[in-house]
Amino acid sequence: MRRPNRIIVPQYLPPPGLSLVAAAELLEVGKRAIAAQVVDFAVRRILTINRMPGRGSKDGFVLELRPSPGEVSVDELEVLTVLFGSDLRPGARCDLHPRRNRQLGQRLRDPHRRITARLVAAGFARERGSLAKVFTPWRKQPVAPTELAHPLVDHLWGIHDYVKLAERDRFAALQAPGTVATREIGDLEKLLINERLLPYAVLFGLEREWMQQLALQSQDLPPELLTSDALSGIGDLALFVA
Repeated sequence: MRRPNRIIVPQYLPPPGLSLVAAAELLEVGKRAIAAQVVDFAVRRILTINRMPGRGSKDGFVLELRPSPGEVSVDELEVLTVLFGSDLRPGARCDLHPRRNRQLGQRLRDPHRRITARLVAAGFARERGSLAKVFTPWRKQPVAPTELAHPLVDHLWGIHDYVKLAERDRFAALQAPGTVATREIGDLEKLLINERLLPYAVLFGLEREWMQQLALQSQDLPPELLTSDALSGIGDLALFVA
């Protein structure tokens, strides 16, 4: 994740129309994408994050889909479908076991790939060239942001600066997995997550505890997944706004 050599203005609101997974790709931190997106769903009351009954946060969480989650984007719908099934039945649950989500992570790779492909199709990202793959084989991130995406990237870095300067300590004290307020709901202990910028703190690694506890990664996408076939038919899906 490289900070752009441009003037960055601190921001305290998320960029409109940009999913957390797409934001992660523009920032070249794909491994944090799904965990940040799940926290974002919780903040927006699309789902709840609950501790497993009778266990501590280190033993796992239960995601539960709320009734009438409201409007979600195409990107977000794909992630929700993997987590809860295509019918998105209110009350559907998905168990998360830290560091043991391998199968779920593999299933999340397909929507992650399609979200990345839509960024390319909309002109906000480009596939890395062959020379870059040869001389920097350690870079697993398959795309890089284009000039068209610079306003979005700068906005995201503005959130980074705001969180780092004004919010990081409060998140750690009040909204970390071990310190967040909770409420008993039936057989679950619901975590009361309500900080709008917390998902972006997860995205930037400023709230590492959430990343470690959720351990929900779809992994960096290998470059060969971004083929012409993956991009066909979606060139008109310019879903994001600067």
